[in-house]
Amino acid sequence: MQLRRLTLAVPLVLAVFAGQSAHAQDTPDMWQPPMQGDEAPRNTPPNDGTSQDDGGDPIERGMGSLLEELLRDMGPELDQLGQDMSGAFENLTPMLKDLRVQIDDLRNYQAPERLENGDIIIRRKAEAPPPPPIDENLPDSDIPEPRPSPGLPVDPDAPEFEL
Repeated sequence: MQLRRLTLAVPLVLAVFAGQSAHAQDTPDMWQPPMQGDEAPRNTPPNDGTSQDDGGDPIERGMGSLLEELLRDMGPELDQLGQDMSGAFENLTPMLKDLRVQIDDLRNYQAPERLENGDIIIRRKAEAPPPPPIDENLPDSDIPEPRPSPGLPVDPDAPEFEL
């Protein structure tokens, strides 16, 4: 829900700012920022650096606050995504280690080619040194290793019956 709201809010904010800048260009009697050679207005107090307002561009401040709010709203979801991705990487780590043993250096291979039947092949360059020997400790790639399935939690108060 938050992402949908954000997806709608960002184009709306950009459209409003684009409309304001287009309107400002069409209207010559609107306030224009002073040019470099213009004299400073006399009714403004001198800026001694202690002012609370940083005097930055209002669009910059608006976009900054929008992004800060986005990060604050999306923070928990991004944290959960990071935890989920770390679990996926932990599952891929053994396979990537096996692949690293089989492929010594990627510079020894040509770019991948896709065949007409959809297969993708990666050829070893002719000038590359011989490939490293394949270790017998590597698992057989045709037979997937069984993964332990997470057991369902057992409710100690549930009724039991034999099947």
